[in-house]
Amino acid sequence: MSVIGWRQWAVDAHGRLRPAWTPWSPFPPELLLWRPDGLTQALCLRAQRDDLSTRRFRIPLAPHPRVPSENCVCGLYAWSSPRGLADAAAPTWTSRPIVVGAARLGGRLVVTERGYRAQLGYPTAVFDPDGVVSPAYAVARYLSWDALVAEWHARDGT
Repeated sequence: MSVIGWRQWAVDAHGRLRPAWTPWSPFPPELLLWRPDGLTQALCLRAQRDDLSTRRFRIPLAPHPRVPSENCVCGLYAWSSPRGLADAAAPTWTSRPIVVGAARLGGRLVVTERGYRAQLGYPTAVFDPDGVVSPAYAVARYLSWDALVAEWHARDGT
């Protein structure tokens, strides 16, 4: 089963999508990247810490099958509705551009009061009026939030 989730992304200097609410350091550069060439797979960072005092992390050879876990905060986050996303505060930790949009989420899903935590995801549509998202992402691009919502909210069946 898959669902459409609504989320914010911070856009790095190369136009790549990254979490808007998670500071990127001290993590390895590719760890918190929404992949432009395929599915993004959630990792449990709590399970991957080698040593918090040195802030070293290891990326597993095979993702853990229980991500996201009911007893953790891991997973790819998204709101269940565009209204939830529209009502959300803007991230304050970064000065990078923020884009919003829809992502297809699947694999293991944890449903929460406001949205989802997913094992797998990929961006499907972005509101990108300034053209900051890399062309490497095969996503629908919208100059209007209303146009994006009109098309993608109808697809998610809610």
